[in-house]
Amino acid sequence: MKLLLAIFILIFPYEAKASNIPDLIEKTTVYLIKTWNDDENLKNWFPPQVITVPSGTRLFGGGCKGSNEGFDVAGSYYCPPDHTIVLDPVQLKTFIKAFGNSSVAYVVAHEFAHALQNALEIRLQDPNHELQADCLAGYFIQKGNKELGVTRENILEMSSVAYSIGDKTHGTGAQRTYALLSGMGRVDADCSYASIEKLVKGDIDDPLYKAFTRTRGSGKSVDLESSPYKKDASDLLGINLKTSKVDTRFRF
Repeated sequence: MKLLLAIFILIFPYEAKASNIPDLIEKTTVYLIKTWNDDENLKNWFPPQVITVPSGTRLFGGGCKGSNEGFDVAGSYYCPPDHTIVLDPVQLKTFIKAFGNSSVAYVVAHEFAHALQNALEIRLQDPNHELQADCLAGYFIQKGNKELGVTRENILEMSSVAYSIGDKTHGTGAQRTYALLSGMGRVDADCSYASIEKLVKGDIDDPLYKAFTRTRGSGKSVDLESSPYKKDASDLLGINLKTSKVDTRFRF
């Protein structure tokens, strides 16, 4: 993540207005919590806590990373032990310059997806774990175009460029794009382990996916707004969330 942020700063040196960052984070977080609570299968589970901590801030405790010795914040992340999303406004400023408000929606939704995986005790190998999170992120922001002022094209571009800079543990640009569209209901696929495994292996018989492999995941020239295959979180994961075993820490 440090490499990703450094390269973005070099390419996009413009400073986003700091006054906009807190408003964007609040608007996005409120929307995502509402989406979480509106899902019949999730409404009795605690959504993750969201806090902002600038890069370079030293944190101790909480159970994340080297928390006993202390560690410096360098990017946004989800901390499973305390069910908290830490957002780095310095990082988000850089992303906003490149991709607009869509970048905040993507980053926060991706971490919300990790929170859901943690509640369900889902632990997949990379890149499967990250691709499933992208798929679930697509679900969380699928209806946010008007409310958040985001575009699906910019969200897909954000995920693809993040890959192209070098973080292969998150999957290829084409895989991330297809995973996001699966969660958005744009393509006939889901976020289940079996579907994500097929995606990792490239075993996808969909002309749209094949087109993405030729364009590194770009969503340009593709109808991204229609969602003919909408599913809720339970259907996407192929799990009955109402009867699933969930850690009591995550239930009201």
